[in-house]
Amino acid sequence: MTTGSNIRQEFHVEGGPQHGAGMVAGTKAGGLLFLSAIRGMARGEGADNSTKAQARRAWENTKILLSGANATLDNVAKVTVYFQDLAYRNDFHEVWMEFFPENQPARTAMQVAEASPTPGGGAHFVMDIIAIAP
Repeated sequence: MTTGSNIRQEFHVEGGPQHGAGMVAGTKAGGLLFLSAIRGMARGEGADNSTKAQARRAWENTKILLSGANATLDNVAKVTVYFQDLAYRNDFHEVWMEFFPENQPARTAMQVAEASPTPGGGAHFVMDIIAIAP
């Protein structure tokens, strides 16, 4: 974990998912962890065309990022999912149930104009996550 100001600290994980220029993997502040722009892509690779494959990869990416703050998926409290098209919601939900069969975090879903870091990038969704810091 690298330190920032007294109020918040950035955290990074070697080999974690790639973020755009100027974006941090996660921030710890006030007992919470904030992870942003989580997509279903492996580092240096494009997105699989299957929403379920993207969702599984996104949760694997989330696990990697959380490990940088000594947290797990059990620490996830709130997920906001920005879908390229709400038609992807059902497949995403099926994978959600694989990772959170019970004691699910709160979740909000909405449709956006573009979920990819670059237009036409193939991401079906992007997630912002709030978790409890251990």
